[in-house]
Amino acid sequence: MLLLKPRNPVSYALCNQTVTIYHMDGQSCTRTVRHDAFLDHKKVQSVDKTGSREASSFLLVLPGSTVPVSVGDKVVHGEGPECRNREDWAALIPAKVPGLVVVQYVDVKRWAGEIVHTEAGG
Repeated sequence: MLLLKPRNPVSYALCNQTVTIYHMDGQSCTRTVRHDAFLDHKKVQSVDKTGSREASSFLLVLPGSTVPVSVGDKVVHGEGPECRNREDWAALIPAKVPGLVVVQYVDVKRWAGEIVHTEAGG
């Protein structure tokens, strides 16, 4: 009898975008370009007693068995500029780099006990 391991039911067909992930570790900055990502920007509008308020958020999905992103990392759609040191890291701010986002949470997703993808957002 042949036993096959059940396959992950999630399709990653939409994970076809290129993103650049920046990670600061001490004094050095690492830059990783991924071509298998899904990055979605969303604007939420709410109304309360004081009036209308807008907030921007994002969702990043990275398939794979490793966790390639951490809280505090910076992500930009496409291939972003180089980042070699603290000065380069400090220049990577949303006001200067259009579309740049800062990761506020990381959620690892598992199937059958193994990591299948990582979701990050803010």
